[in-house]
Formats: sequence, structure tokens, C-alpha cells
Amino acid sequence: MSKTITYVITYENDRWVSRCPTGEVEGVGLAGSLSQLERDLAEIHAWAWPANTPGVEFVFDLPDDVAMLVAEYSHEKELAEAHTKRAAELAVKAAKVLTSHWSEPDTARVMGLSKQRVHQLKASA
Repeated sequence: MSKTITYVITYENDRWVSRCPTGEVEGVGLAGSLSQLERDLAEIHAWAWPANTPGVEFVFDLPDDVAMLVAEYSHEKELAEAHTKRAAELAVKAAKVLTSHWSEPDTARVMGLSKQRVHQLKASA
């Protein structure tokens, strides 16, 4: 894929509607589901640009209350992913340090993990 074409997506009259604001694709796409809309647009791209088919990207134009809720969710999801990554890093560090003093079963009990998980963490350090 050489590039990606971005579509603005709205929900109108019980259908998902796509519009290409850059004019690379004219007209409007309609579908009952986002997955169908994405498949339809990918087929149009493959037909129009067979040698170098661009990808499909969606930007959603949602009502303000929905957009705010989605933005809040996305923010919390990013925070959760960052916390999960940090917890994984600390688990490796803790398993390594604690098993240098205690057995894997005792370390597992202290950390609230299985001894197999402690062994995996220690091995990955």
C-alpha cells in the first residue's frame, strides 16, 4: 500500500455514511455496518488503484456527547495500557530481586502469582 485515504464517517438515517474530504474518491458510501463500509471502500480502492491500492482510514464525526464519551474511554484505555506496561516491568524486576533472596514458590506467594509465572518473569529478565 502506498498511502491511506481518509474518510469522514457519520451515522445518518440508520446507515453509516462515508465521505472523502480530500476528493480522492467522489460520492458517498453507505452501509449498515462499519465493517461492510470498510470492505466496500477497500474494494473500490482495489478497483481504482490495482497496482498501488491505498488503505482505508476512518475519522468519525460523532455527536458531541458521543464524541466526548469515546474520547474519555480512549484516554482511560491509554492510561490503563501505560499502567499495565509499567506493572509488567515491575513484575520482572520484583521477581528477579525477590528470587535472589527467596525461593520461587515463596516469591510467588509474596507477589500473588503462580510459581510458574515467577519462573517465567525471572527467565525473561
